[in-house]
Amino acid sequence: MDINIKITSAQLRKYAQYQILDHFLGRKRAYSMTLKNRRKFYVQLESSLKEQGPGEIIPVERRTNLSLEEFQREYVDGMKPVILEGAAKEWNCVKEWSLDYFKKLHGEDVIVMADQLKMENPYEVMTLADLIDGIHKGTGKYYRFYPLLDKHPEHILDFDYKWLRERRNRGTLFEAFQVFMGGDNTITPIHNANQCNLFTQVYGEKKWMLYHPKHTPIVDPNPVRNVYRDGPAKTESGPFDPFNPDFSGPYKLFQYIDGYSVHLKPGDVLWNPPFYWHSVKNVGNSIGVGYRWLPPAYCFKSSKLYTFLDAFATNPPIWKAYKLYKQDINLIHMAEHGQLDDYIQKRKKS
Repeated sequence: MDINIKITSAQLRKYAQYQILDHFLGRKRAYSMTLKNRRKFYVQLESSLKEQGPGEIIPVERRTNLSLEEFQREYVDGMKPVILEGAAKEWNCVKEWSLDYFKKLHGEDVIVMADQLKMENPYEVMTLADLIDGIHKGTGKYYRFYPLLDKHPEHILDFDYKWLRERRNRGTLFEAFQVFMGGDNTITPIHNANQCNLFTQVYGEKKWMLYHPKHTPIVDPNPVRNVYRDGPAKTESGPFDPFNPDFSGPYKLFQYIDGYSVHLKPGDVLWNPPFYWHSVKNVGNSIGVGYRWLPPAYCFKSSKLYTFLDAFATNPPIWKAYKLYKQDINLIHMAEHGQLDDYIQKRKKS
């Protein structure tokens, strides 16, 4: 079953003009220049969405023993998410990994812990052991983007690397493995990114909610200068939460759009195409691994607007951003907030 795309090409083109102005002029200045037209745009958008009726959340398809050809034809070419059920159940990462496994092996690793729900000073430097102890104690911390293979390349043997590489697009510029560790009910708010992602659920369980890139005018993200976009916090409670949806006020348009729900168990692999808006919630203590890659032509097909902005409107510049990305994507966020140089100096002194 497929979701319905309820936003027209003409509406997307109109919205793209506002996003380009936001990125190059700043949202405050761009809003002052276009406020009347934007209000008119959203009044008309709400009217057209209402005519199409309430949105529906449907489960992402679960497929077993899906051939490579079927995966590429039905899901990669169609830019449609799918769960490859149990595809990784025999991999060493699924059989052996746990939080205590990482504490024993790599507890001394110094990590940059980012709290994406904090507006000010969201970064904290700690050891992996301290993080894991905190997860066990219920501190609510969620460590995203742990660059495991850059620190400890021997763990490539814990994956079926050939299987993963076979499912990449042609014309790929880079690849990265990123580990996610968190406790029960920890979440990542709604966001998107410009990479393809085969996400392996290694330990515990995880829920996702996904929205098609063409529903971006509903999310209406703030302009950013990196490759990772957050849904904006338009109320005191934070960004729109698909797991506990409140359709009042600035989030009312979400009630009209379709989305996908996902529930991953150990050994499941989720295909998440580029620029899909998604939010993630851990069910119990959880470890997952994103295998990501960047195919520019494919990304351009998914979102011409954001591929253009990622190429020409990033800070740090895209060449530097991906150098940092290979080390730790949290460094990109620190650079955007002007905190990277201070962090580097502290590391040198230590």
